[in-house]
Amino acid sequence: MKNNISATKDKITPVRIHLELKDDYLSDYQKRMLRRYGESITGEAINRDILIPSDMPLHNLHYAIQKLFGWQNSHLRSFYLPEDIYNKLTGGTVMGWSDLVGILFQPPSEAENDVFWDDDYESGSFKVWLKKKYTGPYIYGGIMEHPKIAKEDIKELLERFSMLEVREPFGDYMERAKQDENAEIKIIKKAPLINLTLEEMNSSIIIDGGTESLLERLEVNKVIAAQDEDIASKRLFPVTKELIYNYDFGDNWIVKITKYKDCEDLLKQNIINEYELEEAEEIVLDKHKPVCINKEGISVLDDVGGLSGFADFLGIIYEGEDKKEVSIARAWAKSLGWSITKISNKMML
Repeated sequence: MKNNISATKDKITPVRIHLELKDDYLSDYQKRMLRRYGESITGEAINRDILIPSDMPLHNLHYAIQKLFGWQNSHLRSFYLPEDIYNKLTGGTVMGWSDLVGILFQPPSEAENDVFWDDDYESGSFKVWLKKKYTGPYIYGGIMEHPKIAKEDIKELLERFSMLEVREPFGDYMERAKQDENAEIKIIKKAPLINLTLEEMNSSIIIDGGTESLLERLEVNKVIAAQDEDIASKRLFPVTKELIYNYDFGDNWIVKITKYKDCEDLLKQNIINEYELEEAEEIVLDKHKPVCINKEGISVLDDVGGLSGFADFLGIIYEGEDKKEVSIARAWAKSLGWSITKISNKMML
């Protein structure tokens, strides 16, 4: 990106983010359908490259992702770290996790009505509503993510379980139950919650939102390091070179999020040109909104069964022999806002 961008108003700069929607367990048939009809080059993923304002929080990136991939914001979602990074930061302990609650991780009591504090769509154009959500200025209105309140919340949890009966992992119990139908879950020990491992805590009590979800008020640019950037060991941020966005815990859509320091690879491959890049950068700065600069693969839709289900859906509507089934599938997809109409990169957001 151009060096003079850093001198723009309010010190906001364009940041390149790569989004990869992927399923590691696609069949050969499903990969073929994605290549043939889903415009996926590899048949294994649907990708987007976007420029975002450097002050965009994860919360607002969520809405941009919804628009970029064609979803309707109708299911739960979460941002979290790769397992190895999560384990390294927490040490696999309740103490390690609790120290980062309110700084990196959501507090245990953060409820849906707080995380989804601005999910207020009622009527009118859904696309216009989404656009307002991913366009700045960005203000996070959730209460529980305020550092002081989050710290009070985790303190309350630890005090509530100053002594806890630690149960064996459920998997171990199930193995024993196969041999003994009268088997009961074993109590391994009693100990304060703060002294347990995360595995021991999770086998003994239920944290509704889990422990891995990241604070959505955090800025994307501060959380993720660029691909060739070193992550310093003496400071917390950036914490990772990859984030994971999980949408619809039933269909289990997984989007891997990475950051690049520039767009030189896209320029060299002639995917975009200098003028298009400059124009996109100006939109980010002047309109305080993200811009899609490259897309590979068509939009998907909700409730289709994840990427594998979407590939099967493409097979039905393009190669299905039952005309009634094809007609029903197309009508159903249209009712969810899905369209085969091609749109330009600039119109993606």
